[in-house]
Amino acid sequence: MTGAERESSLAAFRAEVRHFLRIHLPPDIRRKTELGLFLDREDLLRWHRILYARGWVAPAWPRRHGGAEWSPEQRHIFEEEAAQAGAPQLIPMALTIVGPLVIAFGSEEQQRRWLPRILDGSEVWCQGFSEPGAGSDLAALRCRAVRDGDRYLVDGTKIWTTQAHWADRCLLLARTATGPRRQQGITILAVDMCAPGVSVRPIPTLDGAHVLNEVRFEGVSVPVEDRIGAEGEGWPALKAIIGNERLLNADVGRTKALLRRLRAIASVEPGGLEGQPLMRDPHFRRRLARLEIALHAVEATALRFMRDPTLAAKPETALLKIRGTELQQDVARLLSETVALYGLPQNRDFLHGVPGAEPIGPEYAAALTPFHLFWRKASISAGTNEVMRDLVAAALLD
Repeated sequence: MTGAERESSLAAFRAEVRHFLRIHLPPDIRRKTELGLFLDREDLLRWHRILYARGWVAPAWPRRHGGAEWSPEQRHIFEEEAAQAGAPQLIPMALTIVGPLVIAFGSEEQQRRWLPRILDGSEVWCQGFSEPGAGSDLAALRCRAVRDGDRYLVDGTKIWTTQAHWADRCLLLARTATGPRRQQGITILAVDMCAPGVSVRPIPTLDGAHVLNEVRFEGVSVPVEDRIGAEGEGWPALKAIIGNERLLNADVGRTKALLRRLRAIASVEPGGLEGQPLMRDPHFRRRLARLEIALHAVEATALRFMRDPTLAAKPETALLKIRGTELQQDVARLLSETVALYGLPQNRDFLHGVPGAEPIGPEYAAALTPFHLFWRKASISAGTNEVMRDLVAAALLD
């Protein structure tokens, strides 16, 4: 295929995606997403099922496992167009972490059992990695799984577990042995969240939302057949797919949509000289330009990683995670500042759909400060940016 033919094919694909989103994205879901309102489990699963029916719910998965097997350029186009159209992000862990892990390291029986249910949305997964004493340093985890015949008995605590209160299963890292290196002896288990001994405690965030959780495992029985890969070999498997999470955290398409929203709000919000819109203020325009330049750099880096899957297991992915999350935080902060005093109230009732709640000030202002506060976590998720910098430094100086 020539370069011109490739460009034409991608343009046709973009037009197809736009048409699909215009016709099939439910208006109520679009409105919630565009205003930054809370989407519940059923909202996200409803959109999941729409994409599943079209065959687009797992863009990166191989076709033989039910995925779309899109090229990196196609995935990038879809993410960009979906964000621009006001489509929400799906519940991510099963599609971006669990699925690729099971495809690469799971048995055929596990693939038959779990992948179809992930695809159709009938099974939601969470990710049990971080612990109170082992967040970014996963090799320090203390959650233990002791082999007892044809099962493991799991004891320990996981924290910051996203959407664990919605999950049917947990992709759990547990220590089954100790070795000369801390990375040895870590095993990956798929834990039934309804099993006796599993308890979930909410961790409310600054915006008043319930997304994060503490999960405790007390004598939880996990069948040996629910182990993914060999016992004690979880660390190499995890390294092979962890780049997917860092790429997810860069979230270029969503950042593009936020910048467009920032431009639109600044075009009507006063704050410039003599009460003019902020977009006429030179200082504001310089800040906006810096953000847009940074986004171009992050996008170029993300596309490089998408085109070369071998980079996903290398420390370089940390660079993408660092810059992508810091950029998201900068955009979120400027969005909050753009609406000035209307960004101060946190109208949680409006955000979480309490009947009769009304926004304070412009409707679009209600979610901006809560969003800014919530996204302070972006530089902590998937490994703190400080630890990511250590990884990059160690790789360069080794």
